Amino acid sequence: MRINVLAGGPKENRPDDLFQQPGEWVGADRGAYFLMGAGINPLFAVGDFDSLSEKERLELADYQRNRGFESYPARKDYTDTALAVQYAMKAGADEIVLYGATGGRLDHELSNLTIPLLPGFAGLVGRFSIVDAQNTITYVDHSHNAVKRLPGHHYLGFMPLGIVDNFSIIDAEYPLTLKENSGIMYSSNEFVGELVHVSIERGIVLATQSTDRRY
Repeated sequence: MRINVLAGGPKENRPDDLFQQPGEWVGADRGAYFLMGAGINPLFAVGDFDSLSEKERLELADYQRNRGFESYPARKDYTDTALAVQYAMKAGADEIVLYGATGGRLDHELSNLTIPLLPGFAGLVGRFSIVDAQNTITYVDHSHNAVKRLPGHHYLGFMPLGIVDNFSIIDAEYPLTLKENSGIMYSSNEFVGELVHVSIERGIVLATQSTDRRY
């Protein structure tokens, strides 16, 4: 089962076909309000909803009265987006695609990119991706060691997250081997074939596929 999660990031960063994506939906904070505006009744709406007015929050709660709605305090352990991803995990999704997670506040964006490192979020690698109008972000580790080329994406990048041991990019245009941990973004790599394989002894590496913006 695929579950899409919509966070409250800027509309201009969304793919043009966002609301035509297959699968169920979960809304995080204002993302749930955006889904309501598009006529989509998500499985669940979650967050502190501090980005909504009281009128908007009540409107959303009423819209979700026959599905899920949970309001959290502003001070909590996880962000609204992480809570929404966690709900998708608990619902048994074998594919989770997060939209609306980039292009706004930088602290929110960096937090969203590192969700797979959070305690209690083990098992996301291989079934979690973040998508916007120019980028698709996936994750690789010891068990999930290949990145498949996506149509319309030209550039490939890798960034080790947290503690990563013995990371190698094997069959891309620019191979690389790192013996020690590094938080550097290795960008502007390219595919040679349809797959790029990596080797990782321990840890999680973020993988980006990107295209230049057309003006």
